[in-house]
Amino acid sequence: HLENPEPLKSEMNREVGKAVAALTGKRGDPKNPELTIVLNIADDCTELQIASLYFYGRYLKHVRGIPQTHWDCRACRGKGCELCNFTGKQYPTSVEEEIARVPVEIFQADAGILHGAGREDIDALCYGTGRPFVMEMANPKIRTADLRELEEAINKSAMPEVEVRLESWSNKKTVEMLKSHKGHKTYRILVSVDDRISLENVQNAVSKLNGAWIAQRTPNRVSHRRADLVRKRQVIGIQVLGIENGLYRLEVVGDSGLYIKELISGDEGRTSPSLSEILAAPAKVTELDVVQVDGLSNT
Repeated sequence: HLENPEPLKSEMNREVGKAVAALTGKRGDPKNPELTIVLNIADDCTELQIASLYFYGRYLKHVRGIPQTHWDCRACRGKGCELCNFTGKQYPTSVEEEIARVPVEIFQADAGILHGAGREDIDALCYGTGRPFVMEMANPKIRTADLRELEEAINKSAMPEVEVRLESWSNKKTVEMLKSHKGHKTYRILVSVDDRISLENVQNAVSKLNGAWIAQRTPNRVSHRRADLVRKRQVIGIQVLGIENGLYRLEVVGDSGLYIKELISGDEGRTSPSLSEILAAPAKVTELDVVQVDGLSNT
């Protein structure tokens, strides 16, 4: 009869850990291991599991027409066909691919995965303070680099389409915080309305949206990939900045998840109230830019 027997797994982990430490001169960190060695006693083999590497920053998107992340070709679902020129991609590039290209080489990683604080539309720019993101390097063989040099190398490759400002090394927990973070977002938009509607009418309609709570049923344009729900979001602030070539320049500050295009158009009554509904006339966003996204520390 054994007193206080130790499980075989614990002894194995401890003894192998001591042996690896003696060979490498490195101490293990059981809470945040960079490398996990799985001992498969049944099959008499070992397996290496390399933890992902993460870095945090903000990106600016200087061109319209590229998505935030890689999209598989709709026709072939990524297999490659004549429509996508056998690339398997719906769009030639993405913010994710532009940022990941160089780090994947530097860290000898299998892939780069972008985790953004929300996403802008394909036809939108993102400038000002930029959008917070965490870039994940999957299965990296190298784990060290100078952050400033990494930023320079990414920008040299990704500019003029995309630019990054790296702030720190990161971790999986930050990804989860970033995804659940409900920061405000600021937009500058150009809006077309009926010529017969006066500036005064537009300003009055806009003032009614200031601070308003908006009921938004999932927009038609994203209904293929989002659940059909009615969401309530607030317009924190909205103002007319001026008129440019017959179009109204507006600045909107909204809750995270507020659909801006539908706030203006009404989306056939799915968003209410909307600028179009208040004016009792069609209104449409012709250009949309993201100028500020609150980060985890509101910077």
